[in-house]
Amino acid sequence: MPGNVPLVEHVYFNAPAPQQAESWWLRYKAQLTSLTDTALASVEADSRYILQSGLLAADTAKPEEWSSSRSRTGLVMGSVQSGKTASMLGVSALAIDSGLDIIVVLAGTRLSLWRQTYERLVKQLDSGEENAQKIKRRLLCPSPGIALSEQAHPLTSTYRLPPAQVRQRLAQGKPLIIVAMKQTDHLHALSASLRTHVFSAVEELGRTVHMLVLDDEADDGSILDAVVESSQDPIYGKLKQIPRAIANLWDPPQGSPSNLFSTYIAYTATPQANLLQEDHNPLAPRDFMISLRTPLDVGHPVDTTAPGNLNAPRSSTYPEPAGIRSYYTGGEVFYRRAEEAGLCVPTTNASQQDLADALRAFLVAGAIRLYRSGKLGPASVITAQFNTENEALASVSPPHSMLYHPSAAILDHFRGAEDILLWAGIQDRASARKLLDTGDARLPEALADDLQADPAPWAQWLAKYLASADSIEDEFDVPPPKIFPDWQTVETLLINEVIPGTRVAVVNSDPNADDRPDYSPSRDPETGKWRAARDLSTIFVSGNVMARGLTLEGMTTALFQRSSANPLADTQMQMQRWFGYRGSFIELCRVFASTDQLALFRAYHDVDEAIRTAITERMMTGAPTPTVLQGLNFEATGKIAGVGNLPLSPGARPFVTVINAGEQADPNADIVSELFTRPSSDLTVANVLRGRILNVPLGLTEAAELMDRLTFTHYQPGIDGFHSDLWNRIEARANAIAPLQDPPLYRPPVRHGKGNPARHACPYAIAAYLRLWSASLTRSIAGLFVTGHPGDLWSYADLCLKTAEQPKFWVGIRYGDGGVVSNGPLAQLPFDIRATTKRVVAGELKTTWGASDPNAGPGQYRGDVYFDYYHRSVTVPSSSSTAWRPSGSDGQILFYVNQHPDDLHPTVAVGVCLPAGGPEQFSATRAGAAIARKMLP
Repeated sequence: MPGNVPLVEHVYFNAPAPQQAESWWLRYKAQLTSLTDTALASVEADSRYILQSGLLAADTAKPEEWSSSRSRTGLVMGSVQSGKTASMLGVSALAIDSGLDIIVVLAGTRLSLWRQTYERLVKQLDSGEENAQKIKRRLLCPSPGIALSEQAHPLTSTYRLPPAQVRQRLAQGKPLIIVAMKQTDHLHALSASLRTHVFSAVEELGRTVHMLVLDDEADDGSILDAVVESSQDPIYGKLKQIPRAIANLWDPPQGSPSNLFSTYIAYTATPQANLLQEDHNPLAPRDFMISLRTPLDVGHPVDTTAPGNLNAPRSSTYPEPAGIRSYYTGGEVFYRRAEEAGLCVPTTNASQQDLADALRAFLVAGAIRLYRSGKLGPASVITAQFNTENEALASVSPPHSMLYHPSAAILDHFRGAEDILLWAGIQDRASARKLLDTGDARLPEALADDLQADPAPWAQWLAKYLASADSIEDEFDVPPPKIFPDWQTVETLLINEVIPGTRVAVVNSDPNADDRPDYSPSRDPETGKWRAARDLSTIFVSGNVMARGLTLEGMTTALFQRSSANPLADTQMQMQRWFGYRGSFIELCRVFASTDQLALFRAYHDVDEAIRTAITERMMTGAPTPTVLQGLNFEATGKIAGVGNLPLSPGARPFVTVINAGEQADPNADIVSELFTRPSSDLTVANVLRGRILNVPLGLTEAAELMDRLTFTHYQPGIDGFHSDLWNRIEARANAIAPLQDPPLYRPPVRHGKGNPARHACPYAIAAYLRLWSASLTRSIAGLFVTGHPGDLWSYADLCLKTAEQPKFWVGIRYGDGGVVSNGPLAQLPFDIRATTKRVVAGELKTTWGASDPNAGPGQYRGDVYFDYYHRSVTVPSSSSTAWRPSGSDGQILFYVNQHPDDLHPTVAVGVCLPAGGPEQFSATRAGAAIARKMLP
C-alpha cells in the first residue's frame, strides 16, 4: 500500500449534510459594491417581488394556472437609465437559486447593446475566473470567446448548445444561461438550437422545466401591431417578425415538450406600446405588471431588514439616506425639484450661438470635475501608461460626456460634429471631416487661444454653477457644500487638460461612425502596459442610436436641437440620456432645448409618472390596468397604428340627451322641485322672462351629488361599464397620493352588473368629473392637464390658487314657449314654469341647448349657455373662440322641463356648462381618434 496509509472507517451517528451549492444571489450581491445599503436592499426587494409575484405566482404542477402554451407574460417598468439591468440580473440570480433551469436574456437590437449586456452579465451575475469549477456550475451561451470576439461567427456556432453538456447541466440542476441579440436571424438560430439540443433533453427529465425569458428594452422591436405587422422597417427590415421569433423560443410551430413552462418578462422604461398592443401579440403582458423604484428623498422607505416582505408599502421612489449623491436624477429633479437651479436652458433661434454656449458649459464643467477629482486629466492620460488595469482606473479623472443631438438624420450628425470643430478653430469642413475620420478628433489649440482672448463667456458658467449649487443645496438639504475652484484655476485646467483632451465623436448606425463609447482601459500590445479609457472627455454627436440602452458615463451636458412635427412620448422619453445617477455633480448638468421641447419633456415625465403610480397602486391594492396617457400635442407612441385620444372631461357644455317618457311621472321632477324650494329669483332679459335661478350656487361636491340623483328609465349604467373602468383608473392614481375622503368618484345606479352601455354625456360621469376636480385641489395628480390650457400640467399648478378659483354652479330652470306645467311636484312651486317642447325620439332628445343668438348685443339674450351670466350681472362674451368659460369663473346647471300637449307628465332634461381650468387627461386608445369618439353615443 503506497505510503503505508492506514485504512480508516468513519462511522457517523449523524450523517454530514450535503454541501450546499453557492448562492447565485449572494455571489451577484457581492458584485454590487457601488450601491448604498438602501439601494442594495431595494434591488433585492424588487427582485424578490418579481420572483414571487411574477415568476413563481403560478404552480407548474397546476397546468390550469397557465396558458395553453404553458407560458405566462408580464411587464416590469423601470426608469430611463435607472438600473433595469441590475434588476434583470438580480431576478436571474434569485430564479436560479429557486430552481429555474433556463435563463434567456434578450439584449438589444444592436450588436453594441448585446455585447454591453453580455459583458455586464459575465462580470456581475457569472463572476469569477473562467475555470473548471465555473464551467461546471452553468452552461453559458454564447461562450465568451465567441461573444466578445471581433471576428464574425456563424450564428449556428454562436448559439450552439452542446447536447451532452445540456443533458448534464439539466440533470444536475445547473442552469443554462443564454444572452441573445434581439434580431430575427439571431432568434431563429437560438430557437433552432433549443429545439434540436435542449427540448429532447427536457423531455427525458422526469420533472418540469422552467424557462425565464427577460426582454431588455421590450418596447424596442418586441411590439406586434395588427396593421403594421407585415410592414418593413427601414433600418431593421423584418423587425415586425421579432415578437413571433421570441415566442418561438418556447412555443415554436413544431411544438415544445409538455413539461416545459415559460415566463416572459418585458423590461422597459416606456411601456406605452406594450400596454396598447393588441392581445394577439403573444408577448402582451397578461399576467402581471410591476414597477421598479428609484432613490430620492421621498416615498415609502425600503424595508432593509426584510427585503422579501411583499406586503411592505411601495411608492415610485424611496428615501435614500445617503443624500443627493445617490439619488436617481430623472424628470422629477430636472423638471420639477431643481427648476430654480436652471438645469434646463431654453435655446434661441441662433443655433450656432446655442452650440457655443453648450460647449462652453460642458468644458467648464469638465474643469470643475477634474479639479474635484484631483487626478490626471484627459490630456495627460493620452500618453500615460500604467502597470495594471486597476491603476489605469484609479489614477485618472472620471469620464465626462456631452450629447449633441442635432436631428434624426445621419448626415446631420457628421455635419454637427464638423460644426463643433469649426467653432473650436478648425479652418474648414474638409479638414474637420478628415480629422473625424481618424477617430481621434481632439479640440485644437485655437480654442484655448480664443478662451484667453475673451474669457467672459466662459467665466459666466462658473458663476452659474455656483448659483445652481446653492439652489440644489436649498432644495435637497445637501451637506457639505460643493467645492469650486476659482476662475484662474478653471482657466488653467481648460487650457492644459480639458480642451486638448476632449474628443469629438459621431455615434450612429453609419459604418464610418464610432462603434460605441469606450470607458474601459486597454492594454498596449507592444509594451504590455495599460492605457486609460479613450472617452474620458468626449462630445458625442448622435441620433436615435443613443436613445436606446447605450449609457454615456459622466454625462453633464445635452444639446437637443431635434424637432418633430409629430412628437412621440415613448421615443423622446428614451432620448433623455441626461437622466441617471448624477447627484454628485447635478449642479453642473445642463439640458439645452427649445422652450416647446422642454415643455414636452415635462409633459412626458408627468404621464410617465402617472403610469408608474398606476402600476404601483395595482401591485398594492389590485387597482385596474393602467391607462396609457398622452397629450393634445403629442402621442403616446408611434409603434401602434391608429392611436386615438380619449379625453377625461365631459367637455365644456355637456348635455344629457337621455330623457324619461311623459307617460309616467318623472322622478327627476321631484329632484328639481325639492331643489327649488330654496330661495330663487326670476331671470328676465330684454323684457322677456327667461326662467328661474337659485340665489345661492352649489359647490363642486354638491353639484356632483345633484347629478348623481338623476335617474332614467332607459339609462342605468353599471360598475362594469366603460365609464367605471375609466374612473376607477384615475381614482387609483388620486388615491395613491392621498386617500380619497369620499370614494368612489363614479357612482352609477347599477352597483351589481354591467347595466346599460355608457354614454359620452353621462350625468354620473359628469358627477365623477366634479368630484375629481374637488379632489385635485388637495393633491398634485400626475398625468393630468388643465382644461382650456392643453400645455399646462395639473401637477405644476398652484393648488392654493386653484382652490380659490374653484367654480360654483348656478342652477336654473329655463322656460320654454309651451304651456304652464300644471301637474306633478313642479306645479306646486310658488312660480309658474312654462314647458319647453324639445323633440324626443325613442327616449332621446334631438335638440339640446335652447336659444342662441351670437349676434346679440348688450341687453339682448345671447343664449342659454350664458343663462347665469345675466343673473350675476356679468358681461356676456361678445364672441369666443372656445366653448369653455374662462378659468376662475363659475359654471351652471340648467334644467329644461319638457312637455308636449299629448304628454301626461312633464319630464326633465339637463345641460351643464363647465369653466376651463379643471383637470383633464387624454387616454391613448387603439381604436383611432374617429373610432374612439364613436365608442360613446
